[in-house]
Amino acid sequence: MSSTGQFAAEVCLGVDVGGSSIKAGLVDRDGKVVASAVSPTPVGPDAAVETIAQLLDELLREGRVARSGVVGAGIGTPGPLSPSKGVIYRCANLEGWIDVPIRDLVSRRLGLPVVSDNDGNLAAFGEYWAGAGGRGGDMIALTLGTGVGCGIILDGRILHGHFENAAEVGHMIVERDGRSCPCGQRGCLEQYASAAGLTKRVRDAVAAGAASRLGDGSGRQIDEITSRSIAEAAREGDALCARLWRDACEYLAIACINLQHVVNPATIVLGGGLAEAGDFLVDGVRDAFLHHRWRLVDDFPVIRRAVLGYDAGMIGAAGWAWAVR
Repeated sequence: MSSTGQFAAEVCLGVDVGGSSIKAGLVDRDGKVVASAVSPTPVGPDAAVETIAQLLDELLREGRVARSGVVGAGIGTPGPLSPSKGVIYRCANLEGWIDVPIRDLVSRRLGLPVVSDNDGNLAAFGEYWAGAGGRGGDMIALTLGTGVGCGIILDGRILHGHFENAAEVGHMIVERDGRSCPCGQRGCLEQYASAAGLTKRVRDAVAAGAASRLGDGSGRQIDEITSRSIAEAAREGDALCARLWRDACEYLAIACINLQHVVNPATIVLGGGLAEAGDFLVDGVRDAFLHHRWRLVDDFPVIRRAVLGYDAGMIGAAGWAWAVR
């Protein structure tokens, strides 16, 4: 539990539901977190709703906020889901979550108006509303973790698309007949430029006998290879890691260029595990972007690192609740 110790007259509750934990916070209309707390994710949606209610009670005490001062709530979960219906269809990381009307369940339990959305969309909105985007124009956020998550913010609103599946950028094909993806396609961006995808590429290369300081092909060493160790090795001149790191930056740059042509954002924000490398990633993507970009126009988006870290989804959930009031 954390608290700023400052009184806020009105706040929205932001909730980020993950496979292992539920993070909740009270956020004022300026994007300031008044109080936040985390609890393990219980089994089943009914138990999760009770956990959210308990977290709200804790936050009200710690944040010194009257219950009447909570004017809405936002809930972010993995998908697939329907933001317009407030229904989660199925969550691989949440046992027993099938066709769950999460928006209505939470609204009835808390007695509040509730909005629900994909966690990637809300993390993007958090960066737009209170982070790297600075509410400064249209923005795209890429989260480079297990896959490549994406959220697109246009005119201050989340882009959902007609079938509510917009921004599945991780499955943008960047390599014809490339590496296979569990989605059924080949050559998806996340097979090359997510933290997990890059790690698998390096592990596969080391297992096949490629020279690297990260391993000699033994199973134990291969299992210890992470995106962080790859970034460190690439920075220090390991040939294999440097080559595959450059590949990841190139593929991300190509995706960003394609997104620029379609969306034309002011800002592209990079977050997630791979972005923990900081400027080493951002500079690599920016340099590749400038090398490959369309030269018929002079304007192009600012590429920068996300700043909210693991609070982005929680803050974005509250921010979206504020935005749609």
